[in-house]
Amino acid sequence: MKNLLKEHKDSNELGLSLRKEAVRYIERCHLEDGGYFFARVLPSGGMDTYFAVKSLSILGVKPDRQGAIERFLFGEMKEGQLNDIAGLFTASEVFSDLGLLTHDFSLFARERIMRFRNEAGGFGVTDGLDVEVTSELQDTYRAVRVMLVNGGEPDVDGITRFLSTFLNRDGGYGRAGRSTLASTYYSTEIHRLLGRAQAGTGATVDYLRDVEAEWASAYDSVRVTFVEDLFWLVKSMANLGGSCAYPDKVKASVLACQRENGGFSRAAIMGIPTLEYTYYALSLLKEIGLL
Repeated sequence: MKNLLKEHKDSNELGLSLRKEAVRYIERCHLEDGGYFFARVLPSGGMDTYFAVKSLSILGVKPDRQGAIERFLFGEMKEGQLNDIAGLFTASEVFSDLGLLTHDFSLFARERIMRFRNEAGGFGVTDGLDVEVTSELQDTYRAVRVMLVNGGEPDVDGITRFLSTFLNRDGGYGRAGRSTLASTYYSTEIHRLLGRAQAGTGATVDYLRDVEAEWASAYDSVRVTFVEDLFWLVKSMANLGGSCAYPDKVKASVLACQRENGGFSRAAIMGIPTLEYTYYALSLLKEIGLL
């Protein structure tokens, strides 16, 4: 495994190396049907295509074969694969990043996403979630993005009231009184997108700082850090106007996840690189000023 911290003397050289290797990895996952999939076998996936395009955007690079990406997503839509919250979200984000949003698609997306509004004021389901769903607030975040990207006007008051029901005594967010980094991230991100200050901001900052301090104190001995947990932690703090207190440890942790092919895995000691974890890693490196 490479040790990029030893190979390069400063962040400028490191950044150039990371960009080149990460772009090469991402584009190797660009398949014949126009989309992306980390396993590099057909068919491509909408979410992997989202992570690929977003990662390239972080790196300041346009994807190859943009027309093929457009055809892939419109093909998915015709087959009914983009009619749920995740599909509407991925298509909206990719079309927006590539300058491919159309009036007709935006009308379709705005009308369709409102069908998923729940009685509590958010979107999607909050109980009985699939194990792969990271948070009960994920669908609401994605729906808000769909509305905003496509020129809609979210119900700010209703959505913020919905979010407030997940605020716990420790300042974090999560269902049934159990705070998680994922739910705290989605809540802070939704509040930021809506331009609405969240209730108990000070308590949420304290919750995040406690998690950050606990992680930093155990860093040298544990060495098992999931890149998505760091992403949720650092981005949540940024959403509240704060910054990472341990950027060097975040940098070392993230760089240890890069593999020989240029992609990033979930943790330093385990996992294969994927487009999702590569997106989290690049987002973190950009947030701490390395990219």
